[in-house]
Amino acid sequence: MRTMDGEEDIKAAARDWLLRLSLESPTVDDRAQFDAWYAQDPRHAAAYRRFESIWQDSAILQDLEPLASLETRPAGCWLWLSVSIRTRPSVWAGAAGLAASLGAIGLWLLMAPVYYATGVAEVRAIHLSDGSEVTLGARSALDVAFRVHERRVTLTSGVAFFSVAKNPSRPFIVTVGEREVRVVGTKFEIRRDTAGMRVSVVEGTVEVMQRRDPAGAAAPQTPRVVRLKAQANHTVSATITDQTPALAPQPSSEAREERILTAGQQVTAALAGAIPDPQSMPRGEPAAWRQGRLVYVDAQLKEIVADANRYSREPITIAGEDVGNLRVSVTYPSDRIGEMLTALSRSLSLDVERRESGIVLRPKEQSD
Repeated sequence: MRTMDGEEDIKAAARDWLLRLSLESPTVDDRAQFDAWYAQDPRHAAAYRRFESIWQDSAILQDLEPLASLETRPAGCWLWLSVSIRTRPSVWAGAAGLAASLGAIGLWLLMAPVYYATGVAEVRAIHLSDGSEVTLGARSALDVAFRVHERRVTLTSGVAFFSVAKNPSRPFIVTVGEREVRVVGTKFEIRRDTAGMRVSVVEGTVEVMQRRDPAGAAAPQTPRVVRLKAQANHTVSATITDQTPALAPQPSSEAREERILTAGQQVTAALAGAIPDPQSMPRGEPAAWRQGRLVYVDAQLKEIVADANRYSREPITIAGEDVGNLRVSVTYPSDRIGEMLTALSRSLSLDVERRESGIVLRPKEQSD
């Protein structure tokens, strides 16, 4: 009985988190609390994904949209439908009202952005309704809010690899802080941390620019209360369907700094301010973390440790900025962080000090 109560509590918490993150305006603290709850127990992640799948099932109603464009001809079933409407108008009037209500409910559910997050060492595939795919790295978070004129997502933390379906009339936009990354169809990776962001292009062309609506021009949405009925099926990957029409943001009259990146180039920049010129990507397989490997070529130790923290349940810190700026090349499976730290300590003459608060990398000369 205790297990059943525990399962019901988990389901209730998962449902509440989905509504809170999707229908309201979650704060940084809200997201941090959700990340902690999500990573606390595998059952939490499974329950959240089940409700997330139910949420997306409401998009099935949108599949009926093509019927509106069909030419009505008085033949076959259309003839029957025409006669039936004329002879039984009250029945069809009620059915039309029901269909309109269902359509309104479906559009109402689809209006809200959907929030995705991963836990420690979790890499997740997200399939979008336009045919694009996003691979969300460990300890990362993403908001998705498609509109008629554009496909927009926001990387709120971590790393993601995008494989975007081509659609020149409907650009794909990734918002990162005060930056926008705009494409029409390509493959690229974006990393975000407290220091800034990095965009690496694998295929096609990517445009990095100042955000068009840095103050968040979109009007706030009124929170809505939705009751989700539990279903048995669930999926690891999720499908996101387009939202209701919204006005496309208008370009600012002020000139925006822009950088064009092509395959094999990357740019590293702060979340606001000047955008530097693109540089060549380092050698090695791009976004190798998707295959469970961490690959670095002449990278700073602080970058390596930042990634390692996505896969380690013990926080890893660096003692001193000078240590963090040390450069090294290393390749390791993402599930062997401890071995990677040992290898780094040997090559860089560091001590790996384990404390109750976590792991600290420090120069050997500072050891007691």
